[in-house]
Amino acid sequence: MQVDIKQIFTGLRKRWWLALIVMLSAGAVAYIYTNAQPRIYQAQVTIVSKCVPPDNGCIEAIKKTLPTYAQELGSKDLWRHVIDDNLIQDVDLDALPGQIKVQARPDDNDLVMTVDNRSADMAATLADRISRAFVERQMADTQDLVSGNRVVWDIPQTPERPQKPYQPRPLLYGGAAALFGLILGLLLAIALELLDTTLKTPAEVTQYLGMSTLGVIPKGT
Repeated sequence: MQVDIKQIFTGLRKRWWLALIVMLSAGAVAYIYTNAQPRIYQAQVTIVSKCVPPDNGCIEAIKKTLPTYAQELGSKDLWRHVIDDNLIQDVDLDALPGQIKVQARPDDNDLVMTVDNRSADMAATLADRISRAFVERQMADTQDLVSGNRVVWDIPQTPERPQKPYQPRPLLYGGAAALFGLILGLLLAIALELLDTTLKTPAEVTQYLGMSTLGVIPKGT
């Protein structure tokens, strides 16, 4: 049977309810599943480096060594000292690599650290204590990258306690699943129409068989 646009639209018109059911079902399942996941909070801190006095050669030297500083900020050795020195309880050191992310941004000469945790207070505490410990360690070391210049590290803003969970996002994932379900439902409705080879109207008999009809039995008789 030849496929045409009219047949596709006919299938969508007849089975729109199928697409609606699939959309609502997919969205509801994704929302309920995501909403049942543990809440994860994220705290963020930015650590800025600058040369004193300002010097282009010193700034370029910082850009080249910034990835090394990022590795130190993201080292378990630093985290262990912070946890031990501050007597922070209920922290699994082995789990921190999956919770703490450090990004070097050479264009801005800074480091950005994010800390994920099920506790909003713990996320903010770790971000604050680790960043401060890093700055103190760097300031205690020799920072002469270029003769006569000193690298100074600063934390412009103390990490704030996150008010909302970073993950999960039930509305986002529920909406995405509903959209996917709508597309899947529409395709299913079209597929069912294309697989239906029965002739239902005199026009279809003429179109597909090239024959005329003598009569039509009314619907419902």
